[in-house]
Amino acid sequence: MKNATVVSRSDKRATGWTRDLVIFLDRLIYRMARHWLWMVNGLVALYAGLPILAPCLMAVGWRLPSQVIYFVYSFLCHQMPQRSFLICGYHMAFCQRCTAIYGSVLLGGVLFPLVRCWLKPLPWKLYIALNVPLAIDGLMQLIGLRESAPFWRVLTGSLFGLASVWLCYPYLEQGFADIRKEIEQKLHLE
Repeated sequence: MKNATVVSRSDKRATGWTRDLVIFLDRLIYRMARHWLWMVNGLVALYAGLPILAPCLMAVGWRLPSQVIYFVYSFLCHQMPQRSFLICGYHMAFCQRCTAIYGSVLLGGVLFPLVRCWLKPLPWKLYIALNVPLAIDGLMQLIGLRESAPFWRVLTGSLFGLASVWLCYPYLEQGFADIRKEIEQKLHLE
C-alpha cells in the first residue's frame, strides 16, 4: 500500500477563475475598508435627507414621490405633525427627535476624520449616562406626564446620535484598519 500524503488546507491554492474571484473580492473588501466612512456617511445622509426632501417635493407638486417617502418612513417614525418640523409648509417625514438623531449621526460622521487618530470609544457608562435624558424625556411624554418641547426633543436626540457615533465609529475604524492590514499582507498591497 502506498503512503498517503496529507494535504493541509493551507497548501491548497485557488487557481483559475476561483483565484480571480477571490482576488477581486479581496480588493473590493479592501476598498470598502478604506472608504467605510464615506459609505456610512452617504447612507446616513440619504436616510436623513429623504424626510427633508419629502415636504420639498410636495411643495413643488411632486406628490407621488413625496407620498412614497412619507409612507416608507411611517414605519420608522410616528410622523406626528405637532412633533415634526415644517419645511415649505409641509411636515417632514421624521419627527424632531429622529431628525436630531440622524442629523447628529451625520454631523458626527462628517467630523470624525478630524478626531479619528486620537478618539477612543466612549465608555459604556458614559454612553448610558448621555442617553438617560432621552429615556426620561421620551418616557415622560409616552406615559402622558408632560408633552416634550421641541428643544428637549432636539437636545436629547442629538446627545443620543453623537454618543452613538462616539461609541461605534472608533471601533469601526479599528476593525476596518485590521481588515486593510490583513488584505495588504495577503495581496502585497501598498
